[in-house]
Amino acid sequence: MNRKMLIAGYLLFVLVGGAAAAHATSLRGVVLDAASGEKLSAATVHVVGTSLGATTDLDGSFMVLFVPPGAYELRVSCEGYGTELVKGVEVGEKGIVEIEIKLERKSVQEYKIDDLVVSADRILSTEAAVLAERQLAATIGDAISVEMVAKSPDATSSDILKRVTGLSIVDNKFVFIRGVTDRYNGTTLNGVSVTSTDTDVDKKSFTFDIIPSNLIASTTVVKSATPDLPGDFSGGLVQIRTLEFPEERILKLSASSSYDGDVSTKGFLGSQGGDKDWLGYDDGSRSLPPGDLKGNDLARALPNSWTTRERTAPLNASYGVTYGDHHGIGRMELGYVAALLYRSNYQTTAFEERPTYDGFPIFHFEGTRYKRSVLWGGLLDLNLKLSAANKVSFRNNYIQTGEEMVSVSGGLPASGEYTERQTIKWDERTLHLAQVSGSHTVTRLRNVGLEWRWYRSNSEAEEPDRRHVEFEQGVWRTFKDNYRSWSAIDEQGRGFGLDLAVPVAGAKVKAGWLGESRDREFTIDAFSTDPSSVRNPNYELLVLPVGTVFSPENYGQNKFTFVPVTVFTGEYEADQRLSAWYAMLDAPLELARHRFRIAGGARVEDSKQSVETVKAIDDPSPFTARIDKKDVLPSVAFTYAPFSRLNLRLAYNHSVNRPEFREMANVLYYDLDRTQNVKGNPALKRAYIRNYDVRVEAFPNTGEVLAVSYFYKDLEDAIEERLVPTPERYMRTWFNSPDGKNYGWEFEVRKSLGFVTKYLERFSVAGNYTRVTSAVEYEDARTDALGNAVITTATRVMQGQAPWTANLSLLFSEPYWGTSVNVLFNKVGRRIDAVGDTRDEDVYEEPREVVDLAINQRVFERWDVKFSARNIGASDQTYTSGPLRETFATLSRGKSYSVSLSFNF
Repeated sequence: MNRKMLIAGYLLFVLVGGAAAAHATSLRGVVLDAASGEKLSAATVHVVGTSLGATTDLDGSFMVLFVPPGAYELRVSCEGYGTELVKGVEVGEKGIVEIEIKLERKSVQEYKIDDLVVSADRILSTEAAVLAERQLAATIGDAISVEMVAKSPDATSSDILKRVTGLSIVDNKFVFIRGVTDRYNGTTLNGVSVTSTDTDVDKKSFTFDIIPSNLIASTTVVKSATPDLPGDFSGGLVQIRTLEFPEERILKLSASSSYDGDVSTKGFLGSQGGDKDWLGYDDGSRSLPPGDLKGNDLARALPNSWTTRERTAPLNASYGVTYGDHHGIGRMELGYVAALLYRSNYQTTAFEERPTYDGFPIFHFEGTRYKRSVLWGGLLDLNLKLSAANKVSFRNNYIQTGEEMVSVSGGLPASGEYTERQTIKWDERTLHLAQVSGSHTVTRLRNVGLEWRWYRSNSEAEEPDRRHVEFEQGVWRTFKDNYRSWSAIDEQGRGFGLDLAVPVAGAKVKAGWLGESRDREFTIDAFSTDPSSVRNPNYELLVLPVGTVFSPENYGQNKFTFVPVTVFTGEYEADQRLSAWYAMLDAPLELARHRFRIAGGARVEDSKQSVETVKAIDDPSPFTARIDKKDVLPSVAFTYAPFSRLNLRLAYNHSVNRPEFREMANVLYYDLDRTQNVKGNPALKRAYIRNYDVRVEAFPNTGEVLAVSYFYKDLEDAIEERLVPTPERYMRTWFNSPDGKNYGWEFEVRKSLGFVTKYLERFSVAGNYTRVTSAVEYEDARTDALGNAVITTATRVMQGQAPWTANLSLLFSEPYWGTSVNVLFNKVGRRIDAVGDTRDEDVYEEPREVVDLAINQRVFERWDVKFSARNIGASDQTYTSGPLRETFATLSRGKSYSVSLSFNF
């Protein structure tokens, strides 16, 4: 599906249906197993005294249409369960009632049971529903509801996740869970595993800054595994689901604008750009010229686009539209939802870089980065219910981002005079995920469940015409080093999965198979203008300003020469084939009126990874790095519920962590943002982790939770980043640590303050604190007094591990007025950003406090106004190294304010 067809499809589904007739009155809800929380399919719901009724589908959901206003009783039954009579169900003029019904399983001795009168639990808030689902889940995990997102200033999924217990966000993109780096965590988007694809920060983890928060239906973080989950996460699995299919028509328009005190309405540097930058696409003006041009012919054909221009930065803006509905087609039902979002953002960051080696500075630069970015995305989801027991779904997600960065700085390099630097780069990313899935229940075989899914993903990243130049300020301002490069990544993913669930004596036996493939191509071409080729009488070329020094006429005999930079030029092809199958038992038990639940089994993952590149940077011989491993990953999760609102959980599982393609590729890349070289390690091995978890959690009232957790992780061949000093700049690479441990505890509370006094019942507090300790073994090489090398085994903190993380939120909510005020606080402890050759060379990210504010107000029933203030304290992001904590780098970002307006039809 090409981009034009995709965009047209989104617009069609957003715009159509506006004049469709409104639905008649309806009654909807969900039927659950009272012990396990499992959603029951094929349960019957009858409106007593009428001929109306329905049967629950695979999600346990039901809908009864055309219910006249009034008070009713519902009779609910399901094979193997008792019948319940729900009284006092009121259907008003709007005709939409949401209820949750729990059925008790029959004992073996029961052949008949009298009707049991209960009061149905009304689903009044999404936050309460999220906590209810967490209480009944088999795994240990946390979640953020859509309701809480709406009451926060969060704009992307990365903003949302930093509120979750034990989570922190690095570079506003990458999630760290329970102290371990982003590489030890997994991400699924609508059930499909996704990873990051970017040319300069290509990581195993997903870049969460590209998912707009208003396209997200739910965000869950699973911290203990069961066999039906992927086996390549240890810290946690982030499960993101985009908007679900509506059961009533929705049409929502939204717009927001934000003011950044350091950027908005102030001078902002930008490049010449292209006509499609506003869409996040390069229009071709940054592409390499057509034909097989080389040397000076290529230099003359390239645009002289080195000049920057200053303009006034506008306010940041965001716009969105969402439309959804469902219709009956005979005995079938079609539901759909479509959404579009567009966001533009301007940001300036003051920075300082002064890394040291063995106590001596390598270089010292100060400057400013100007970034303008565009993000737009859409989704188109279709859901066809063939019957109550059969459903087919089609999900389509498309996200496009584009970012231009202009960096200007000045300072002292490793050698030489005062130097001025300028970097211009354009980075665009595309993610397209299409999925077809089906869910089926075979009622004739005692409700055997079958689920299948096929998906295809395409992830692309491109960094065309990245330009870097330096001028040395001696007697004259002289042209010096420069680079011009083009890089691109294209990754294709395919997958098919099948899951079978068989009810057996009140329990459930599950088995499944998954096959996935990933194929990637990466290329980078780098060139440089050689100033040493200039001869008399053309020496004046060396003192030309940046706007004219690269003009086409300046290349030729006794002038500049355009040469390839072979050290930064390369390519690799990579692929991964994964086959996984599992078997597990999920069994609720009851002994002496005490309720237990055990879910466990084993998962087998057979993974084959290969990266084809060259043997070494100075050796073009073909070389293939391979990792071929079959791992058996057992897991078990045990839950004991001594009371209805209290859980004691124990969990144990094995997991793996595989290197990413870039980490295995012997290709050198110059990261201009960090002033570091980046190079893979073909000798990397996959890591193996044993995970232990304990949690006690209580749910005192609806929407409240109090939880304490302890976790322990034993890592074998842990993969970490290392900074290797070189004469010109550090080189970042990856290595295996033979043995490591990571352990700690978490505390979480969400509580209304109404227990203090009635006047505080509209106030609630939510907070979490995580404390982590880690120890990684490494070989410490030192020299004794006689000059002999002494190698000992020592321990250090794990790279990326924060010793503690804290989040706090104070919320005031008045539903009658439609008002909420939320103050949020986030802080992360001092952590190793990169490992050096010795502990004195380790680089640390220092703690900083981040305070945000969000005020929501409903106006005239259908209008919602939201005011947000972010990073109120304007705290800097600081990196240090050495025993004296000398500043390694500093990033300064200002506070920002935004106002958003949305209308619900």
